[in-house]
Amino acid sequence: MEDSWKSYKGLWALSIPSIIATMLEPISSVVDTAFVGRFDTRLLAALAIGATLISSLTWMFNFLVHAPIQGVSEKIGKKNYSEVVSLCKVSLLLALGIGVALVIIFVPLRFHVYDFMGVEKGLVESCDDYFLTRLYGQSFILLFTVCLSLLRGFAKVKAAMIFISVSTIINIIFSYLSLYELSFGLKGVALATVVGNGVGFILSFIYLIRQEEIKSIFWKQPIIRENVFQLGTNALNIFGRSAFLTLSFFLCTKVAAHIGVVELASYQIVLQIWLFASFFTDGVATTGNIIGARAELPADAADLKYIFNKLLFMGVKIGLGFTVAYLFLDDLILSSFTTDIQVRESIAKVWALIAISQIPLSLAYVYDGLLFGLGRFDFLRKHMMIAFSFIFIPLAFYSYNQKSLIGIWIALIAIGMYRLVSNYFCVRAELEV
Repeated sequence: MEDSWKSYKGLWALSIPSIIATMLEPISSVVDTAFVGRFDTRLLAALAIGATLISSLTWMFNFLVHAPIQGVSEKIGKKNYSEVVSLCKVSLLLALGIGVALVIIFVPLRFHVYDFMGVEKGLVESCDDYFLTRLYGQSFILLFTVCLSLLRGFAKVKAAMIFISVSTIINIIFSYLSLYELSFGLKGVALATVVGNGVGFILSFIYLIRQEEIKSIFWKQPIIRENVFQLGTNALNIFGRSAFLTLSFFLCTKVAAHIGVVELASYQIVLQIWLFASFFTDGVATTGNIIGARAELPADAADLKYIFNKLLFMGVKIGLGFTVAYLFLDDLILSSFTTDIQVRESIAKVWALIAISQIPLSLAYVYDGLLFGLGRFDFLRKHMMIAFSFIFIPLAFYSYNQKSLIGIWIALIAIGMYRLVSNYFCVRAELEV
């Protein structure tokens, strides 16, 4: 492990670019939500459905983020560059295959999904404009996500930050033009996201294959069968975890749609603010993943415990920062998304709860990253299943029957609290952190 990683300065230097790089999906959705929310509330409700569906098809395959980081970082630590190339190719081909499969599956089924989500007839056309456009471009989004993860595995977090910045700028410019100048509606907003991700993928892939460790062997090195099984095993565990987490958000959107259009719009806004904080903290979690995978245990156990404790304290500070910002800058934040009085009143009912939950939730996110670095994907899958089955489902059922928006957020926060407690005991058992 590098000596610089043992100081807060070194950890922040690794984490800050990673924080920016891990905000690919939420930044795209936040930009879309902010522009559409100030444009039309009913369009925002349609966006809430479309964005939830496409985000689910991204989060469901979250193993394309975590498994490549852990695998590549581990192989680089062992200087096994042929396996690094093999893992890169397996990850990219898997992303491409999933993207194509999603189009084949969901294009004919999408209207049945809208019916299940309870989309009002007046919103179906706008919802379909957004979802279908994003779906056709999902391969670019998944490929860009994988390239960013592979670069983070190389610890090239600054390069990843640059590519995500380029993608986001393109998205912002084209989303604004699509809504306010060209009148393309939600289809144009979705296309802006796809174009931004497509450009980001091309640039990041070119940079990836030019890395010194692999540039001379990238095109010649065949895929190693063992790497397929290694990535596959980890991917299945992460997929199980991501599936239940994604299903939680999916069902929350259905509950919000059941309550009403105003509540659905307010849920979409709060969800983007919630996800922004979680993905921001994931930058620190990613640092834990990178460093944990590079460690040679048990030789590096003492150093790893020291670094992990620092990362956890960094997570607390980030959570505290979001809590303070949400409590004292609420008007500034929410006015960026909507001027609808009814939507603002709906958000006000849950806002304090969202704000004060940020500190424990930030700790939970960092603990996730530490366990990814330690390779405990099986533990994360098992306990997400437990949290979903015995905590989320009863609370979500109550929220649906009582038409309670605050019940939705209590259910999501309860999952986070369970993750914090269970992850704490697992990491403590592994390294006594």
